[in-house]
Amino acid sequence: MTQPTRPTPELLAELRKPRPYPAVSVTLPTHRHWPESQQDHIRLRNLLTEAEKRLADDPEVSKATASAVSQQLAAAADALDPEYFGDGLVVYASPEEHRSFLVGGSVPERIVINTTYLTRNLVALAAREREYLVLVLSTGEVRLWRGRGEEVTEDVDSGYPVITSGAERDGAPSRDGGQWASQDFRNMLAEADRKLTAVLQGNRLPVVLVGLPQQIAAYREVSHHGQALAGELESGGLLNTTPAEMSAQLAPVRRALADADTARAMRGLDEARSGKRYSAGVQDVWQAAGEGRVALLVVEEGLRVTARPETVEGAERATLTLQAPGEESSPGMEDDIIDSVVETVLSADGEVIFVPDESLADAHGIAAALRY
Repeated sequence: MTQPTRPTPELLAELRKPRPYPAVSVTLPTHRHWPESQQDHIRLRNLLTEAEKRLADDPEVSKATASAVSQQLAAAADALDPEYFGDGLVVYASPEEHRSFLVGGSVPERIVINTTYLTRNLVALAAREREYLVLVLSTGEVRLWRGRGEEVTEDVDSGYPVITSGAERDGAPSRDGGQWASQDFRNMLAEADRKLTAVLQGNRLPVVLVGLPQQIAAYREVSHHGQALAGELESGGLLNTTPAEMSAQLAPVRRALADADTARAMRGLDEARSGKRYSAGVQDVWQAAGEGRVALLVVEEGLRVTARPETVEGAERATLTLQAPGEESSPGMEDDIIDSVVETVLSADGEVIFVPDESLADAHGIAAALRY
């Protein structure tokens, strides 16, 4: 059935495990809204029919195996509700199972048949929709929200809301800002910050502050979690907002967090370049990943490279033969060698960050910071 929740690191690790051939991955760009979404289910059926044809024509796949995978693909389609498609869809199938994921970002229309599932779209999704915390500040109380991508929910199980006992709880801010400096108000912020310590224990989550400028400034003065404070939204009157309204308000903050991830990735590459631990281009990065040397992999979201690994006699390392655009695929070609690189780096406890296209033009779309 369709997975309503985001893929966890444990699930991603399980999906990356090698499987007996054929393991089928299907990705399809979809639409959230009518009337564009009307055609998505038809396009999915057509794509699955093409996958079934490829299985039937594959000399390495028996008729019984092809039939079993086709049944799993059909079951995956039957379990999907086109009324609730997101921006993209990922379907996996093998003779024994099928899994489907709704993706909150763009994906290409593709069919990949291999010994592993194509997981880069889910890895990118997990990176885009990482968890974050939101502290909503007001004169009389502090509330905590938890976010993952566009989905936000209020946390009422971690000691929040924190409410001041002061007389100004229901009052309006004074013109001179004296209210922001009152001891009751600062005590409330300090208590909210103490409770945040337990929330952050073992979780390095970014924290977004929401409130009026004076409230945000006062919280920063009392906070012991300055390194975790990753964003701000200067807005009042959000105490009783709905999750949908809160999510809409936080849209610019999410974009800022994504930009910060891109900036961090670029700093990591710059530091690696200075320390002569830098690798660029699919050929060199693929080799370094196979040797377990990649600490940080940075990839443009839209990069796709079809290539065949080659073992060169007398050489210590294999090389890649790249398929030119428009060239007919030959035996042994991997539809997207980037997916293999991503899986290899993650399996060796490396970090993967996807960045917007053209961010790595000088590195041909892929670069890495090496361990040594």
